Amino acid sequence: MRYLQPEKDKKTITLNFTEAEKGLIRNFLSRYPEKPTTAYFEEKRWQVNGCTVTLYTSGKLVVQGNGCSKVSDMLVKSLLPKQELIFGIDETGRGEKVGAFVICGVLADNNKMRELRDSKKLELSKIDEKAKVAQKNSMATLVLICSPDFVDLVRKNGSTLNELQRRFLILAPQFFKNLGFEFSTKADGGPIDGVTDVEFIIKGDDICATIGAASIIAKSVRDNFPNKAERKTWS
Repeated sequence: MRYLQPEKDKKTITLNFTEAEKGLIRNFLSRYPEKPTTAYFEEKRWQVNGCTVTLYTSGKLVVQGNGCSKVSDMLVKSLLPKQELIFGIDETGRGEKVGAFVICGVLADNNKMRELRDSKKLELSKIDEKAKVAQKNSMATLVLICSPDFVDLVRKNGSTLNELQRRFLILAPQFFKNLGFEFSTKADGGPIDGVTDVEFIIKGDDICATIGAASIIAKSVRDNFPNKAERKTWS
């Protein structure tokens, strides 16, 4: 993966919340002056410390203005004061005919990943930018990059990419547990036989922010990986 340069100053930050959390947002921001909404999919708008804060029906909370980083940090700390340590896991490149298969696990406070969503919903030009955010806010990241040649070798030896993922799901969390960390492990997709102590979430990369971070880093790693050869066993 190429080195990702530091982020430039932002004037817009998007945070993502669940439907259940929108009530907390409305209650907390009711102390600030309201502004008129401009579209049917906007629920509320407020003026907060010189910034415009917009709550969307989807759960997005958009902070706009020169002080958006400070306002965003204040909102996260006020609305979500408790640390929620999660090891989020996702993969990319499973069904592709070319390039690497990548599995990524991110250990992070889920609340610090609120700017992130599933990489499939991002424009290609935004993947690396969001990967910087994920890296900046993660405590640790484990990435398994399987080149096309390795994928072919695994398949020729009678194994599958599902088996690679199963092993990662078993071994990667144990690395941190052996260091004394306490966290929950959550992975995108359906259950995999033989894997315990992992919460599998369908479309988890759009539900759990830390899984979303893993999705984005995995996509960035795969896009920047130089070996984009064809997998011969896919022919």
